[in-house]
Amino acid sequence: MTSHTVHGLQIDSEVLLPGLLPGSRQDPDVRIRYGSVPTALPNPASQSSWFQALPDTMLLNIKGVARFLIVKGKEIIIEPYANCQDDVLRLYLMGSAFGALLIQRGILAMHASAIKTARGAVLFVGEAGHGKSTLMAAMVQRGYAMLTDDVTAISIESLPDFWAYSSFPRLRLCADAAIRLNHSLDELTRVRAWDADKYVVPVTNFHPDPVPVHAIYDLRVHSAPTITVEPVNTKERFAIVAKNTYRYTFLDGLGQRGKHFRATTQLAKAAEIYSLTRPASPYLLEELVDRLDEAVGDR
Repeated sequence: MTSHTVHGLQIDSEVLLPGLLPGSRQDPDVRIRYGSVPTALPNPASQSSWFQALPDTMLLNIKGVARFLIVKGKEIIIEPYANCQDDVLRLYLMGSAFGALLIQRGILAMHASAIKTARGAVLFVGEAGHGKSTLMAAMVQRGYAMLTDDVTAISIESLPDFWAYSSFPRLRLCADAAIRLNHSLDELTRVRAWDADKYVVPVTNFHPDPVPVHAIYDLRVHSAPTITVEPVNTKERFAIVAKNTYRYTFLDGLGQRGKHFRATTQLAKAAEIYSLTRPASPYLLEELVDRLDEAVGDR
């Protein structure tokens, strides 16, 4: 067993998880181990081609990778398929499997990158390809500390305050974004061995402690040559938080729809929420960072 901390949780894991921060072996919140995993759950409350869910149990079946059984937000059991590559297994473990575990624990998991500012955590959401990780990486180069890439875990235990928890000091960038930010591809490792486009980038300017949520920026792209930053109207605020929930389709089977609705409604009221729109081409990354730097204030 190795011990780590991620998303505010202490983890004991039989799976090697390089890049995660060390944790304490005392009273772990989560245990990750290898073991036998069933091929199906009895009478699942919801299911798809790759998952089945009951209120306290989730089964993920990732063909060619592994079956994952996530139980009561406390344990992840993994049965790998033959010839499963370790880096691919870790990708699904720290993605969908851990996302299910966060939902089981009543934690709001958002598909968002996040940085720490003097005013609190600033989250970047938006459709795939709109540049969440690229913008976050550029803000880190500007001097802001990274909290998390891709998935942001938000505690709702201290309402009306929402706390964003850090993940681990690594992010994933497409090759063109990594080059734009002056990283040498020869010095980086690929997210997947066969994927030539995405790379893992280590981050030294990382904030390991939780930060209250201050603002959410919804990244958008348009055909105009201008960058716009505008507050979102009341009707859109809830939709932005809800649609950027990580693994939204897991909620019903895990019995978390009601709690999720209450949390997203309150977060939509509590956080400052803006649309941040940039030209589709050229990217204007430096100008985008300048606008955000001005908006979010001191580091």
